[in-house]
Amino acid sequence: MTQSIRATLRAVVVHPDGRRVAAVGGALPVTVVAENTFVGRGLTGAFPALSPWLAPLRRLYFAWLGEEADGTLVREAVWHLDAPGGLTGVTWALPEELPGTERRWAEAALSPAPPTRPPFARVGWAAGALAWLDEELGEQDLNRAGPPEPVKHWGISALWRVPLEGGGDPVYLKAVPAFFAREVTATCVLSAEIPGAAPLVLAADEGRGLLLLNHAGDVPGEEVSGAGLAAHLARVQRASVRLVPGFRSRGLPDHGPAWVAALLPELLRGDVLLLGEEGGLTPAEAARLWVLEGRLQEACVRLLASPLPEVIGHGDLHRGNTVRNGEGRWTLIDWSDVSVTHPFLDADPLYLAPEGASPETLEAVETAYLAEWADLLPPAEGRALMREARLVGEVYRALGYTHGIQPYIEDKGESRTAHLEHLRRVLGRAEANLAPPSREHAAPSPLP
Repeated sequence: MTQSIRATLRAVVVHPDGRRVAAVGGALPVTVVAENTFVGRGLTGAFPALSPWLAPLRRLYFAWLGEEADGTLVREAVWHLDAPGGLTGVTWALPEELPGTERRWAEAALSPAPPTRPPFARVGWAAGALAWLDEELGEQDLNRAGPPEPVKHWGISALWRVPLEGGGDPVYLKAVPAFFAREVTATCVLSAEIPGAAPLVLAADEGRGLLLLNHAGDVPGEEVSGAGLAAHLARVQRASVRLVPGFRSRGLPDHGPAWVAALLPELLRGDVLLLGEEGGLTPAEAARLWVLEGRLQEACVRLLASPLPEVIGHGDLHRGNTVRNGEGRWTLIDWSDVSVTHPFLDADPLYLAPEGASPETLEAVETAYLAEWADLLPPAEGRALMREARLVGEVYRALGYTHGIQPYIEDKGESRTAHLEHLRRVLGRAEANLAPPSREHAAPSPLP
């Protein structure tokens, strides 16, 4: 059962002079919404008296304030918002004129942007993106039915759901930062070359990191088996083999077992494990992980020696990064971490199966996946290799954070400990002798 949410939301909107912020009654505009707001949902229509559309820029503050007696989750958030169409009903205040901590939030919004801040977190970006969106829709005889709705807005992407006139399915505008620019090209190529590898691309601008995507379905519910998804993934992977040389010529990185093995010593350093820090590994956990280094290196060697070809890898494949339409056709989405890799590193049944899947269901998912590779690898050998891949795959996902995200994002706290969750799963799986793990080691929810 979904719990209700009550979030107190404050808005920081900067005046064009870059010195003042919008205020109502001498304080920041404030409202209460029934959305978590952590990644930007529930923001744009939250202040109808000020503007019909406010675009999220950055989350300046967020707090989990507990749970009320009726189960309502209580949150508090402050967002830096942009108002491309202007504001009504506000005065403008200098930070020092605001009460309490509101001054600090205003100062944060007014401070110069560091180089790491992506375009979609900067004032003025929304107006340009909206103009691009409308122009591209017009080229295809489409028109927006209203303002876009942010689905997610954080340090690694911005995603808008765009309603269209005439009803029907929406389209989606996605923006990625420079360090994920390869997603634009990869999505265009995969969408055109392999059915179900990526959503249909309606328009793209690699220089600006923009994608306009067709609706391909919805994230599957718990009632949908992961076996069909596993088979679809294997078919996409096999079809991608012929594309590997072309992607390599475009500079796509290699994140296969050799890359994992080479970076493993660095990943296991005490400072990367955040030893002695809040949220970091305990000394006991680190010691257990260090003991496993040799085993992980050997697993990488066995994966490299397998007869399976290199494929175009996703890097962060889980059910939340897949959709399924009404006819049961699957599509993979969100290719931010795309690379060349070993196919099994993306194929962990635990990430493909529904929430709460039984060991029998996990085995069925694995069976469906391995059946697509049976001509190259007999099922018994495939299961043995998959046990190795489930360990190496967690390290592969951890490196996606430490080497693909954390060095580049402005808000270091946003994914500071994300890699450790994958390393803790390495411990759980290794110590369970690589048996299908319990759900406590499953992929995390994309939202807090």
